[in-house]
Amino acid sequence: METRIVIRAKAEDAKFIGTSMGGALVVVKDALSGAILDQGLIRGSTGDTKRIMATPWVRGQRLADENTACFVAKLDLEEPRLIEIFVYAPYGQPQAMARASVTTWVVPGKHIEGDGIVIDFPGLVVRVTEPTAHSFISVPTKIRLAASVTLRLPGGYENFLAT
Repeated sequence: METRIVIRAKAEDAKFIGTSMGGALVVVKDALSGAILDQGLIRGSTGDTKRIMATPWVRGQRLADENTACFVAKLDLEEPRLIEIFVYAPYGQPQAMARASVTTWVVPGKHIEGDGIVIDFPGLVVRVTEPTAHSFISVPTKIRLAASVTLRLPGGYENFLAT
């Protein structure tokens, strides 16, 4: 029986990880055998800023809307199954990519929808902007090093340029 599971990636204490960061790679495996049951990319928007960042959360209230980034895994199940969900994000920033996972039971025909399973990602996204990746540098020499850093601040994430 087909069972749908909505899977989302979210920056800790911030917004969802969506297409603008390159999305996130999801791999759903049988926890006991290791067999891959489904895989794909989380795509979509980072979500409604006001709903996620400015409005106090209420238990049971959805954070995601119909445009919020997700991947819908479709599993063909005959009986309850213990699964592992691995998410690699942000997929478009390989130098800052991390892996997070969750293990859970799923039941045939019992879809996990709405916000679905939300996997939080702590930490920073650091992207070196100078020198560029294709630069050749003679040693010894002085170089300018610059990076774009997205860090977690009270109330959300903010970008700044570090040099």
